Amino acid sequence: MTVEDASRERVSAVRTWLGTSLTALLLFFSFGPVGHPFWAFIALVPAALTAAAEPDGRTWRRAAFTTGWVLWITLLIWLRHVYPPLGWLGLVLLTAYCALYHFLWLLLLRWIFPACAEAGLLSRLLAMLGLAGAWGLMEWTRSTFASGFGWLPLSASQTGNPVMLSLCAWIGPIGLSIVLVLFNLGFARWILRLISFYREEAPIAPASPLGWLRRITPELYLGLAPIGFAFLALLGANAELRSKPQEKVTAGLVQTDFDPNAKWDPARLQSHLEIVDRLTLQVAAGKQADLILWPEATIPMLSLESAGYLERITDLAKAAKTPLLIGVVEHRGAGYANAAAIVTPEGLQKPIYAKRHLVPFGEYVPFGDFLPLRKVVPIGEDCVAGTSVSLMPLTTRSGFTFMAGALICYEDVFPELAREHALAGADLLIVITNDAWYGREAGAYQHAAHSILLAAATGLPVLRCGNAGWSGSIDGLGRATPIGENGSIFFRGSQLAATVSLPREHQPLTFWVRHGDWAVGLGGVFFALTYVWRRRRAGSA
Repeated sequence: MTVEDASRERVSAVRTWLGTSLTALLLFFSFGPVGHPFWAFIALVPAALTAAAEPDGRTWRRAAFTTGWVLWITLLIWLRHVYPPLGWLGLVLLTAYCALYHFLWLLLLRWIFPACAEAGLLSRLLAMLGLAGAWGLMEWTRSTFASGFGWLPLSASQTGNPVMLSLCAWIGPIGLSIVLVLFNLGFARWILRLISFYREEAPIAPASPLGWLRRITPELYLGLAPIGFAFLALLGANAELRSKPQEKVTAGLVQTDFDPNAKWDPARLQSHLEIVDRLTLQVAAGKQADLILWPEATIPMLSLESAGYLERITDLAKAAKTPLLIGVVEHRGAGYANAAAIVTPEGLQKPIYAKRHLVPFGEYVPFGDFLPLRKVVPIGEDCVAGTSVSLMPLTTRSGFTFMAGALICYEDVFPELAREHALAGADLLIVITNDAWYGREAGAYQHAAHSILLAAATGLPVLRCGNAGWSGSIDGLGRATPIGENGSIFFRGSQLAATVSLPREHQPLTFWVRHGDWAVGLGGVFFALTYVWRRRRAGSA
């Protein structure tokens, strides 16, 4: 190898690490609370431009995995707070697992994207659709395989962007991720075309900015098309909401801010009960709340089977003159259910919703008979999963009755659960959670982003109440209004959430609710076709 060859290799290696690192950095700043939705539109561009130069495969693989792992460590750094030192172990293993999907997609990018340079128009468009479809397939796989960990799809970056969120009603959260990737790839192809024109015309005459705009590639038009549809979708959704008679629902939210470990200490039971009572009566005093929400497993060592506990809660509902939707721990068989129940001045109401998607190692231990591991939640028995949507009827002070679908904690990360609620006839989604496990960092904001995606995808408003972290309301277009104190979402107190509107007649089902993740399936078809095209192109080279 000559000195010149070695120098070129070093330059290529530096470009590879810079390109993949910049993509990881932009992805990090795409998500809240420190990021902005704009960055998600260009986050993948540095990696795509670097891949177009066909860097050394070994260097690419190292950079792709390393930068992806660092990205996920920085996104999930709050995991260290979850029952340490087990949280640190989870931080290492779970982030490495998530980085694997990032790594695999970058390998596909390195294999497919450079081949577009000499390909025809239809082949280039197919490659863009195939790579975007592959991203969607990987997000879907991550959210379903081995219980699933669908945390922070790329679409979660758009929770402050109502235009892009409007697409969720048509293509779902993962479909929105596909659209963002498609735009990134189209934008990268446009930059490559501009570079090519500049190199060809620079010796003759510098190209004008207007001339550059005229050279927009068909790939960029392909990426822009869904964004144009998003504007129309938002206008249509707003017009539909304004055209229908609405009923207002106001919820009081009790944010207890109990330490997630100390909450299980029996010695603190009495003081915790007194705090919950005081906060409940405080938010009920104005007689504006139609219902009052408590967070997940508010008083976890007690069950609704306890006559004394149930009598106390019923008396509290009488004093508040308002229905309470509370998080409870309910014994079921040899285990317990993490559940949500309604208690009115008349007593406990049926049905009780039991959490259906359980958290591995938090509520049960996978292969617990064979692995020397324990749960992070200090209850000896495993949690028993619920089996039905169990919609809960509620009535406002004005006499309007609606059906609420409950999701508990981690369940809002799985859009299919909310879709099942909508198909069953829910008018409103309620999320109760215990985000105190995440510490006072980005975890609470990240978790709330999933509730915003659910509202936009189902068209159903969401009321959200946490032990600590993000509590508030979200309208059917995904516009969120958190509650706070002194500018912070981390506090102990109770407040009224922003009022949400429900149509007097049942909310029409969104396209995504009716048809599910059809965009993921279509993306998979495009990826399969792209794979075949790329293999044939490699074989004929």
